[in-house]
Amino acid sequence: MFFCLRIDLDYVPWDTPDAKEFGHGEPAVLLRILELARHTGHKFHFFASNRVLRAFPANADAVLNDGHDLDWFCKHPDAPGARFDEARKEFASLGHTPIGFALRTAWPVAVTHFEGIEQMKFISGPPGPVPAGLVLYPVEGKSVREVARTGISTRSWTESTKTQLREAASRNKGLTLAVRPQVLARLDPKLIHLRELLELSTAVGMSVRTLRDVLNSGSI
Repeated sequence: MFFCLRIDLDYVPWDTPDAKEFGHGEPAVLLRILELARHTGHKFHFFASNRVLRAFPANADAVLNDGHDLDWFCKHPDAPGARFDEARKEFASLGHTPIGFALRTAWPVAVTHFEGIEQMKFISGPPGPVPAGLVLYPVEGKSVREVARTGISTRSWTESTKTQLREAASRNKGLTLAVRPQVLARLDPKLIHLRELLELSTAVGMSVRTLRDVLNSGSI
């Protein structure tokens, strides 16, 4: 029984559509997330896209230096091969090896293999098919990005997620929540709601863990 805070890093300042929609607050919120982890003692699971690894390797370095887990944010699962090869090189420059990847949408049925998949062990994404040999840790609730686009209030999203946490705890199941610092900068810049969710997860007996730690423990 675990609660994984999955933090997707995909912000670059020249992404005009996302910047127009969510702003440029990711750098500040990322620092607040790292500070929150230091204050609470929690360990979070970050996933970085290729463009973030290229443009802001210092962010990935800061995540690793603070003891968090870092893996790949796969934005184009329909054609992952060349993109993953590029990602591996960027991770290698940090002295780090990814063993899993996060998705926004379900893995495409037609893609059963890509170069380098043999080093991967898990997927974090919506329920659906997965390549042979990989463990799927499903993300069943709405991501904070989806919430921002539907117009649901941050309070409504928080209360809905709290209900999910209580239900997962009552069923002795794990729960993964996907957030993006860029979107949190608009919806929860001081991380008040995120703190509430972390506090509730602990109160209902769910340990805050990364998917790497869950995988190593043999849990689902």
